[in-house]
Amino acid sequence: MQIVIDIDENLYTRLFDNGETNAVDMLKACVAIRNGTPLSKGHGRLIDADAFIAKMEDASKRQKYKKLSIDDCLTVDDVFKAVIGSLQNKGLANGDAPTIIEADKAESDKESANNDT
Repeated sequence: MQIVIDIDENLYTRLFDNGETNAVDMLKACVAIRNGTPLSKGHGRLIDADAFIAKMEDASKRQKYKKLSIDDCLTVDDVFKAVIGSLQNKGLANGDAPTIIEADKAESDKESANNDT
């Protein structure tokens, strides 16, 4: 079984880096495991979809994909937007890309701030 757990960094350091194991820390680790998110059998790759979306948006802007036509009414940017919509569970793929683990808000906020500058 594979499980994703959220564990305090200080607890992790005490358990695995310092080797200072005590009963309270072991109990905290057990609680973290119990509250973990099991991954379904046969799950696919776990990727940072938000980072991938940001790369696609950046590439589209840099390469001027809004101007690059595939046919008379479709651009490469339109295709990118459709893929991005699918990754966000919007548009045609509404509900087809379930979120297994929610984004880490602190990391997402940092990336968002970096992308704004």
